[in-house]
Amino acid sequence: MDSEKILDIRTQLEEDLTWRQDEIRLLRNQLSYINSDDDKKRYRKALLVMLYSHYEGFCYTAFQIYIKSINDEELVRKQVNFHLATCSFTKEFEAYDNVDLKPEHYRTIFKNNLPEEYKLHRFARQIGLVEKINDFWEQSVIIPDEVVNTESNLWPVVLKKLLYRLGLPHDYFKEYEGKINMLVNRRNGISHGRDKEGFEENVYTGIEQSVFSILESIIKLIMSALKEKKYLITS
Repeated sequence: MDSEKILDIRTQLEEDLTWRQDEIRLLRNQLSYINSDDDKKRYRKALLVMLYSHYEGFCYTAFQIYIKSINDEELVRKQVNFHLATCSFTKEFEAYDNVDLKPEHYRTIFKNNLPEEYKLHRFARQIGLVEKINDFWEQSVIIPDEVVNTESNLWPVVLKKLLYRLGLPHDYFKEYEGKINMLVNRRNGISHGRDKEGFEENVYTGIEQSVFSILESIIKLIMSALKEKKYLITS
């Protein structure tokens, strides 16, 4: 991947983060027009819900940009690391997992008298997979969008799963796990009728600062992976 393309990706990521930061800043500034401390606490509930939305939204967008940048390189599977190669095998694995699938060679042998035997069906699918395995490695890497799944609750373990699938350091955000847990717990607490009174300024501010540190770190992580070609099997 050339430097010009990497610079363009960085621009995309930074622009997406900037508008999110600007929106949170705009909303936070409205606190100066609220006189009551209790009302300010309640207003911070809305701020926190919006903050979570931007946290999850940026993570999703950033990792989509990352996989698109790899897809656009027009690499073949044997060139990328095993995590990304495995992501690109989604359709092949789904076909293998389809217990109703009867490979053509299997139908040819047994014709209309297909044995209803699970182990034999599975063996036939394994043969089909092995037959094509060399061809599979020569095919283009196309990582599907569905690989980036935030599960609507982007807990630390979900973020870790995302990083693992994409072949990125799975414990990269370990130091922020406490703040992420607090953010998701608070967001869910608001949705489920808890935290009715809202939040003190120091509680909200601490979470906000941590969230934007995480999002800035995601940019650094993706840039490092692209510059150092960590998406390749030889890196």
